[in-house]
Amino acid sequence: MSGTGDATRRHESPSGASETRADSGTTLIETLVVVAITTLVALIGLPQMRQGLLTLSQRQAVAVVAARLRLARAQALREDAPVAFAVAPDGAAYGVVGGVPTPTPPGVTVSIPRYPAAPGGRILFFGDGSASGGVVAVSAGRRTLRVFVNSGAGAVAVQGA
Repeated sequence: MSGTGDATRRHESPSGASETRADSGTTLIETLVVVAITTLVALIGLPQMRQGLLTLSQRQAVAVVAARLRLARAQALREDAPVAFAVAPDGAAYGVVGGVPTPTPPGVTVSIPRYPAAPGGRILFFGDGSASGGVVAVSAGRRTLRVFVNSGAGAVAVQGA
């Protein structure tokens, strides 16, 4: 093969005849087309993947909030004393007052809507198993899921579960 950039090669077949064939590699244009198509697919799929991850983070946060509320109720029963569950003012953490706060995942916020059942934005659990009642809202984007606390029995229930 000459050094002139010729795209063909001489190949001798088993019968001894000389044959010519093209290189089987890819050209720069073919590579650029593949890169462009891959980029378009990534740009289309990335927002949906990001929303899916945010939804999973929100569901995980709902499960952890419900678990922390149940632990607060169990602590109140064990100590036979009131235990308060509260949310940080910025919605980035929550937990039992006086305990270690649990941070929320990125993009997820937690709040306790203010109404008479949740005085001061807190949910109280009492030593007899009852609670002040209330709702903890877990938001991610435009979607909000709620965790309910029954005032009579102190039972914790997740919206849609």
